[in-house]
Amino acid sequence: MSSRLLAFLCAAAMIASLFLSWTASGLGESLIPWQLIQSQSQDQIRALLENAPPEVLVFLASFALAAVFLLMTLIGRESKFLALLTGAGPVGLVAWGIWSASSQIDFAGIPVSSGDLGDLMAQATKLLGPGAWAWIGGAAILLLLGLLDPGRRRS
Repeated sequence: MSSRLLAFLCAAAMIASLFLSWTASGLGESLIPWQLIQSQSQDQIRALLENAPPEVLVFLASFALAAVFLLMTLIGRESKFLALLTGAGPVGLVAWGIWSASSQIDFAGIPVSSGDLGDLMAQATKLLGPGAWAWIGGAAILLLLGLLDPGRRRS
């Protein structure tokens, strides 16, 4: 990839988001995924993975893919396909979440207009902390690099 440094930073941001706060609420403790993982026993983690919905598996896989992409970038073997795959999971998951939330509002009998969806997004931006922004931002840029980067020139 010709944007190797940017791709490296995006994958690093996704991994770093594991250790950052995902909520920006001043009312209580913030949600930090790594602390949540550490507080679980191996049996609890195994049970979670066995019974997890696909969304949780995509969420967890995004960190594994980011780590693989980061390592591949370090050795100079990154690929556009891996960048595309690493970015597509989180972006798709967020898009599905927004669509699901808007359909839940519609299902409840509340008419959904562009203003309501805008209000929903405004509330989400107030709630999201730096970890969530690093995760989705890194993923979105990796997805774009996977789609638009021309690749490295071969000598």
